[in-house]
Amino acid sequence: MPAEFSDLPLDLLAVIFRHIPRPHDFTVLARVNKAFHSFAIPLLYSEVRVYQWHNEWKDKIRKLFDTLSRRPELAQYVKVLVLREFPRQAYGTEESAELETAVLSALAHLASLKSLSWTRDGTLTSTYLEKISEHCQQLESLELNGHSANYYDPRLLLNFKRVENLTVIMPDRAFVDCFEEWIQQNGAGLRTLSLISKQSPLINDATMERLASTASQLKHIHLLGNPRVTHKGVASISSSCPELEALYIEGTEFDMQALSTLVSSSPFPALTSLSLTLPTSTSPITFFDGVYSVFRSSPLTEFTIWRAGGDVSNMKSSVLPMDFIRSFLLVHGERLRKFAVQRLETSMEVIGEVTKRCPKLEKFFMVLGPCDMDVLASHLRRLTHLHTVHVSYTFTNRNPIVAVPPSSSPAHESHASVRFVKQCPRSLRIIGFMTRVYEVRHNWILLKKDPVEWMDEPEVTLERYSGQAIPEAFLVMKA
Repeated sequence: MPAEFSDLPLDLLAVIFRHIPRPHDFTVLARVNKAFHSFAIPLLYSEVRVYQWHNEWKDKIRKLFDTLSRRPELAQYVKVLVLREFPRQAYGTEESAELETAVLSALAHLASLKSLSWTRDGTLTSTYLEKISEHCQQLESLELNGHSANYYDPRLLLNFKRVENLTVIMPDRAFVDCFEEWIQQNGAGLRTLSLISKQSPLINDATMERLASTASQLKHIHLLGNPRVTHKGVASISSSCPELEALYIEGTEFDMQALSTLVSSSPFPALTSLSLTLPTSTSPITFFDGVYSVFRSSPLTEFTIWRAGGDVSNMKSSVLPMDFIRSFLLVHGERLRKFAVQRLETSMEVIGEVTKRCPKLEKFFMVLGPCDMDVLASHLRRLTHLHTVHVSYTFTNRNPIVAVPPSSSPAHESHASVRFVKQCPRSLRIIGFMTRVYEVRHNWILLKKDPVEWMDEPEVTLERYSGQAIPEAFLVMKA
């Protein structure tokens, strides 16, 4: 007799369920039987994310914390909690008191929590931070809003001694002072640091020097919108953090040529991921010459370059220079798995060079002027490992592919975007056009059962992105 699905060893369910993309699907699986329930519920609660674009997110927040406060056996499964939104309640109201009670009770049950993101300005309080530091002893990653004034005591950061990955958004003066004290105490264990500001002068070269002196094991640093960090601060990181694997310096203009004179002959020996902003105050040629010089010996596998200022739709000129691309790809092309360009026009010549020199490329983000999309597809076909493509357009590109409108029904092969995807490598799984992102599905159609006959080619459809995490192209809004 043919084997039934129910005959599979139960241990395989855990492996199969890990490939389920949407949390809602776990609620369906949990109702199949007790065995499915025992595997689905821990996965349903293991990652909990609330974003501002979720329908009725305020109600979701209330129901989430009400459930976790009343059901500690479910709270123990939560390992990742992402709160990009949180209700701002009028202090002293009954509704505010009920939510605070539920949140504090739930936080006391999150003993397995490893990663917490709580980023909405004005919603994190001292009471919440005290409860988190007291009960979430396994916390390794913390992302929070650094605008502490009138909301919480920034010195509570000193209670988080086991955090290895720290992200701070819009830190104020009081927070920066406590952060530097925290670095002195806990820098040896820090592995990832992200400081996201909006042209704030609070983070500067002195901050970087103090960081470098204590956080020598740092693997990843991301600086966005910190204009007081210059080539001197970056040089101090280079000399003191030899194991640095990712360097993102965005929204900050510094002298790349001056950096090349300060660093050693082989700086950043472990660096695999690099993201930089093209400055407006210096010549692009000078900047790119410096990039090539500084990072020539780094084993890069990911490279992102973007231009600061303005919406890409208003960009009329700024083209990625071909001479730099040729030189850069001759050194790094064989290793590159990601090549991303934002707010800089990516000419078809550049795209052709990238697809020719980067056989292992998996992610390609580009900005197109007027072009022939069939030619673009012919270039992309060279990339047999290509998984993700994101296409933006310049002001002058009046005839881009029209993105599929968001709906519950997938786009089929009659749509221009699907016809374009069909010309791309079959390995492609994620495609983005401007502000829309879709999953590429290949569906094999059974034509006959007896004898079995399948369609020669799979039917290609584009379906709404269903992943929990924000698509990579939108992780940070660059200013």
